[in-house]
Amino acid sequence: MFLEVALPLSLQQTFYYRCLGSEFSQIQLGQRVLVPFKNRKLTGYVVNKHAQLPSDFPAKASIKEVLELLDKTTLISSELFRLSQWVSDYYFASLGEVLRACLPPGINFRSKKKLSITLKGTEALRDRGHESSLSLIERNILHVLAGRESLNSRQLENLTGCKIKESDLRKLACGNFVQFVQVVNEKALSEKQRLVVVLRADYREAVKQTQLTSLQMSVICALEASVGPVLISELQREQGASYSTLRSMERKGIIRLWKDRIKRDPLKDLSHLPTPTYRELTAEQRRAIEGIDVSMQSSDFLPVLVHGVTGSGKTEIYLSLIERMLQREKDSLVLVPEIGLTPHVAQEFRSRLGHAVAILHSGLSDGERFDEWWRIKRGEAKVVIGTRSAVFAPLQNLKLIVIDEEHDPSYKQHESPRYHARDTALVRGKILNALVILGSATPAVETFHNAGTGKYKYLRLASRVHARPLPEVKLVNMRMEFLETGKRLILSKVLRKAMQDRLDRNEQILVLLNRRGFSAFVLCRSCGQNIQCKNCSISLTYHKAKNILLCHYCAYGQRVPEICPRCRSEHLYFLGEGTEKVEAVLEKTFPNARVGRLDRDSVQKKDAHARILSQFQNRELDVLLGTQMISKGHDFPHVTLVGILSADHTLSFPDFHSAERTFQLLSQMSGRAGRGDVPGEVIIQTYYPEHYCLKFVALHDYEGFYEKEIRFRKFMHYPPFTALANILVRDKNLESAANSINCLGNLANQYAAEQIRILGPTFSPLARIKSEHRFQLIVKAKSRACLRAVVRQCLRLGAEQGVDLRKVHIDIDPVSLM
Repeated sequence: MFLEVALPLSLQQTFYYRCLGSEFSQIQLGQRVLVPFKNRKLTGYVVNKHAQLPSDFPAKASIKEVLELLDKTTLISSELFRLSQWVSDYYFASLGEVLRACLPPGINFRSKKKLSITLKGTEALRDRGHESSLSLIERNILHVLAGRESLNSRQLENLTGCKIKESDLRKLACGNFVQFVQVVNEKALSEKQRLVVVLRADYREAVKQTQLTSLQMSVICALEASVGPVLISELQREQGASYSTLRSMERKGIIRLWKDRIKRDPLKDLSHLPTPTYRELTAEQRRAIEGIDVSMQSSDFLPVLVHGVTGSGKTEIYLSLIERMLQREKDSLVLVPEIGLTPHVAQEFRSRLGHAVAILHSGLSDGERFDEWWRIKRGEAKVVIGTRSAVFAPLQNLKLIVIDEEHDPSYKQHESPRYHARDTALVRGKILNALVILGSATPAVETFHNAGTGKYKYLRLASRVHARPLPEVKLVNMRMEFLETGKRLILSKVLRKAMQDRLDRNEQILVLLNRRGFSAFVLCRSCGQNIQCKNCSISLTYHKAKNILLCHYCAYGQRVPEICPRCRSEHLYFLGEGTEKVEAVLEKTFPNARVGRLDRDSVQKKDAHARILSQFQNRELDVLLGTQMISKGHDFPHVTLVGILSADHTLSFPDFHSAERTFQLLSQMSGRAGRGDVPGEVIIQTYYPEHYCLKFVALHDYEGFYEKEIRFRKFMHYPPFTALANILVRDKNLESAANSINCLGNLANQYAAEQIRILGPTFSPLARIKSEHRFQLIVKAKSRACLRAVVRQCLRLGAEQGVDLRKVHIDIDPVSLM
């Protein structure tokens, strides 16, 4: 009997393992197994069962046996297994990696390479003559290994007290003094347990029959005052009771000790929730909910685009629909694009829905994700809020999926498996015949096109709640500012005056600059060289707080040089501005204002993101400056002014999405103003006010922008009129990367049908990242079936011609061509 197993590696193939007949019938698809792979032991996933090997299986290939069944039953439901197969097939992803994404982190077993001493090594330590032929470091290694089962290289370094080279270990292994062994790490994540204590029901009788110390009496008083079991660590800390004291009391029949499961709750800080607010629905909201509710009765798959302006109350529609689902004992999934939005949404949802709400995202600790996953799996949580990975949440009776800010490119995973959470959620909804809500003030062009062609139901919310007006948007031409002042300003006169007016009226301000750091790059004014990352083809950004030049792609950092590394000139010039520099300018310009900054640098500590937003929400800050992290999903009623710096920065990107991304970012940011009783104003600084994208932002005219953009897409044969794939080759060897992409390019042109267009091969716009050279090949096709057939053929024939497919990365429906 044979099992077909998918491994969580970047390999689009499965492997066969022998299985005992007695276990074979019990195994389910998706079940985890521990299997040998080369010189390792890995957790794999059963994807098929066979009574015999396939006819094309190599006759001389050896079949290894499954080492262990890791679960009594599969942890992956048949529905999620089917979804994983679709993701793997559609996105050319490893099925093992997709199945791993369905489970919490830390649950899988992995083997680690360790060293152990051999018999020859032990004898060498006893034989003085043999020992003298070894170097000092080699003798130290053998002495440390003697008497121990196995150690890894880090443990060896700690015990020997010196740096150990891989060559030293290989030399000892070649001499058969040590051997490498694979040890399975059995410390897989599990439930957290702690010792707790509680009074026995008949403890008073036991107290009468024994003499107690004052310490034991104080323990009894503490337990009588508590509600439920008390942690032993808490008693030890507060009462000074030792473990032996508590064990003595247990033997006397006064208390009971046991290990209790401790839930790692990521929402524990939300224990004091505000009173739930039930806002009165507007006429548009009522019509939208009623229209969806009627369609829900059919129990068929239904995708709905809720296109509502910023502040129109889309969240209230989501909550109302979820409450109706809970009344029908159905589960709901809410996807948000950013980790930073999760606490705010979770707080609002938990205040209305109680502890039925769970959250899933990568910002949680592994233990928190493990416990939340099992709470969902057991059916204790009926509503899940999370980022893109939550699309695989193990909800048992899922009938509503909400994708908030569905246009956001953060829903696309940029490393394997490269799935798009929005499209994956739509497929999951189709498998389950569920209702799928796509909400946005600025829908993706493809989504709006699907609504226009009738593929999605379309609902429009054209007005803000309480009839609040949309903010007035002003475009400030920075070219004219330069002509008037003779210098390049960070804050225009118009923006400075508007900010001072708002501060005088005790109102709040948001400022957007989508670039972090202090200066964008450092330039030598003698030779024109800018200081670049040694691993990437990108300029290093100056971070003044740490006084380093930092790469935002590979995190390489270096000190700021005193002279140019190329021509030795001392004339280094810091150009461009980031959030760090603008923060300093704001503090200098408005010395009495309380200024905060929200970017990736300021939120590196856990909960820093939520803390900064809470400070702004509680009016402890007057001005909040940030990157795109402040542009969506936030509701600050006292913000009456939004300033946007370098608005046209993203328009220059070599990507057909650039105008759409700019329109979405600026429109979302504009929507943060005027959400309270005072009307809002938006000031956008630009060097290109004539661009159609900025004009439509100023008019709050999404439909006008869409009509202009869709004509461009149709003329240039871009989505939604074609299907797109980006074939990317990444390799540290430049020649190898070039040969691989040229081979794939020749195959693509050779097998491309009449309805296929090939662009490239060429260098990627970012030609080197993390020491890997990058080449790309764009494939356009009239149909997805054609596209996938050509890509599949290229990969198959490329592998036959020596292309290393581990270096080839396929991005279907790319959200960026950078």
